[in-house]
Order: sequence, then C-alpha cells, then structure tokens
Amino acid sequence: MGNFIHTAILIPLIPLISALFIFVLLVSFNRTINRLTKPVTALVSLSLLISAFISAFDYFKKIEEELVLSKFLKYFEETNLVMHLNLVNEKIIIFFSLIMTMVIGLAFNKLPRKKGYVLLMIGLGFISSSVMISILLIDFSALI
Repeated sequence: MGNFIHTAILIPLIPLISALFIFVLLVSFNRTINRLTKPVTALVSLSLLISAFISAFDYFKKIEEELVLSKFLKYFEETNLVMHLNLVNEKIIIFFSLIMTMVIGLAFNKLPRKKGYVLLMIGLGFISSSVMISILLIDFSALI
C-alpha cells in the first residue's frame, strides 16, 4: 500500500497544475486562449475528474494512511504537515470534485463565453485545488 499513498499527493496537484498551465497560456496568448473556451473547460473538468478517480481508487482500495509532506516539500521540513488519507476524506473529495465538475458544466452551458470566462475557469481550478488541499490536511475521521 505504500506506493498508492504517494499518488495521493496528485489529488490536489492535478487541478492546480492544469489551472497554472491555462493561466500561463492566458498570459502568453490572451486573445487566442479567450476564444478557446471549450478546451479550457474540458481541461479543468478533466483534471477534477482525474482527481476524483484517484481518490475513488484509494477509497475502494481502503487506503487509510498519513503522508508526511516534509518528505516532498523541502521548504516545510520544520513543520508537521500531514495529509490524512482516510475513507471520510476520500468521500468528501470525490463528492466535492463531482460537484465542481457539475458547476463547471453549468457555467459552460449558462454563462456567456466572453472575455472573463477563461479567468473564471482558472479561478475554479485554483479554488478546487485549495479546497482539496485543506480537506486532506484536516483529519475528518477524528471529528466523527
């Protein structure tokens, strides 16, 4: 089970990396990226679905461990940042990812795809990633 716990760090990183990638493209090619609303929407929602799939895979394998982040992040060696990977956190992440994917789909269908649409998708990617990080840093199984 040790190898599966190391893939848990990908759960919040995948939406973060996709949002950063789209942001760099938006800064570099502003006019072109603002016109490519369908691929941007697909990339952000696909990154959320991949995070939900990784979390569902960990949930069905019944992986319950803690991952010390100081092994991965050299800047936080003095702190005790621990990702809690348990069944409750995995359920919350799966539910949150699916809800955010539906919000993105609803935004794609209802909102006019004008100048601020791509920036909205970038913001939703960053918000999703930060919420997933906060969910993994809090041990919800201890609260229940």
